Amino acid sequence: MKRPSIFNGKRGELELKMTPMIDVVFLLLVFFVWTSSFHAVEYLLPSSLSQKQGSGQSIKPNEPQPDIEFEDIVVRISFSDERPAWSINGQPAASLADVRERLALVADIKTDSPVILHPDESVPVGNVIDVYDVTRLAGFTQIQFAIAE
Repeated sequence: MKRPSIFNGKRGELELKMTPMIDVVFLLLVFFVWTSSFHAVEYLLPSSLSQKQGSGQSIKPNEPQPDIEFEDIVVRISFSDERPAWSINGQPAASLADVRERLALVADIKTDSPVILHPDESVPVGNVIDVYDVTRLAGFTQIQFAIAE
């Protein structure tokens, strides 16, 4: 004879409460979203060790290059006869393209030397911005503006 089970009288439907489990899932989701970082990982970092191809010069790794000290590069901008005029360290430049060529020559040697833009009071802002853009395109990073008192 079979012994009766003690659970026979308590057979009912097995019911799962899903609300607490969904709450826990959402809390975990919020936690992981808040603690994760969405920054892009940089795998390639820029280096200053790349050589220009075809330069014909060999750089010895044990011999450091000498630091060349420049005085500040002052670009004067004046406005006469309804046209702008430029000069770099006192030497006049014929056009904005000439200013860009001269600044590119200096930038090939040292780009971290400071460039000071000194416009006259009568120079329109657009011409000053043109010279600023040319200076940035040449590769300079330290650009300052001079004002007259």
